[in-house]
Amino acid sequence: MKRNYFIYFYVFICFVLVIFSWYSVRKKTIPIQVKDLSEITVQLPDSNGVKLVQANCVTCHSLRYIQIQPNITKAAWKKIVKKMVVNYGAPIQDTNTVNQIITYLATIKGKK
Repeated sequence: MKRNYFIYFYVFICFVLVIFSWYSVRKKTIPIQVKDLSEITVQLPDSNGVKLVQANCVTCHSLRYIQIQPNITKAAWKKIVKKMVVNYGAPIQDTNTVNQIITYLATIKGKK
């Protein structure tokens, strides 16, 4: 009989701890500070092809998206650019432009 009281007591304590934990987490919300996105500017390295990237890539995503990418091989950049054109409809029709963009991306964000 004593054992049943112990189990009830244990369950009660667990319940109380869960309620207190939930309440304390609920009370400590951190307000989110929203920045004006127009304040964020990205300057890509000046090199051959930067103007092509600025003209063609920003129609779908920001330049920050390029800036935060890891350093990858030129072959990987080629696959990514091809995916952007074929799957996502990036407005790059000229093969010469595509190759210049790939070369630029491999230059600034390629594996050394």
